[in-house]
Amino acid sequence: MKEVIVKTQAEMDAVALDFDGIIKILGVRIVVKARYRYRVVLWGNSSAELRGNSSAVLRGNSSAELWGNSSAELWENSVGRVYEAIKSLSMFGFSVLFKPFDLKFKFKKEKTCHVQGFRPLPYLEREGVPKDHGSVILFKRVSKDWKTQEGTARETLWAIGSKVTHPAWNPGHSECGEGKFHACSRPYFCDEFRNETGDRYAAIKIKIADLYEWEKPSYPHKIAFREGRVLYECDRFGKRK
Repeated sequence: MKEVIVKTQAEMDAVALDFDGIIKILGVRIVVKARYRYRVVLWGNSSAELRGNSSAVLRGNSSAELWGNSSAELWENSVGRVYEAIKSLSMFGFSVLFKPFDLKFKFKKEKTCHVQGFRPLPYLEREGVPKDHGSVILFKRVSKDWKTQEGTARETLWAIGSKVTHPAWNPGHSECGEGKFHACSRPYFCDEFRNETGDRYAAIKIKIADLYEWEKPSYPHKIAFREGRVLYECDRFGKRK
């Protein structure tokens, strides 16, 4: 069977959808979001986020977040985090599963495995975003010219030092689309929404009062905001350039 090793998000995105084999993930925070034919295997200290109909096997000290119709096998000391009902889950060795107390779904586990319930937290607490006098710093991925929605009626310039205010604030209509700006808790989470050559990451200071959080988000690392000030360019891990 064919085998591909993935160490970065770019390498994950480059795998053809018709690839028929095994993906070995040896990186961190890799997002698996499409309906691939292959099986994903996480090794060592790797971590991934599984979406759609993705399936994975976790080994060693690997960890994964499971969403939607995904499925997984947890082996050895691996850790899984489930936020909504998934297709299937099997636990072996000394693996650990974290899940909301009120989430019910069937899964198999050995006696040596542990299931830990938790109560869902608000966005800022869940994502570990520091608060500073009523404001937070979140991130956007923008074009090399500091724009988003280029060439459309919603084109927006995110110039460093500028304050950007949404002209038609209406965040409650839908999670995606018009009526709000979007930001992520970490720059690399923005890779799920843009992947253009030359893109940059911008750090944006936003008042907590200008944030809007959905009750059951499809994209848990994303949040809406009305207005923010662009502070600086950073790398995909948030380090200022």
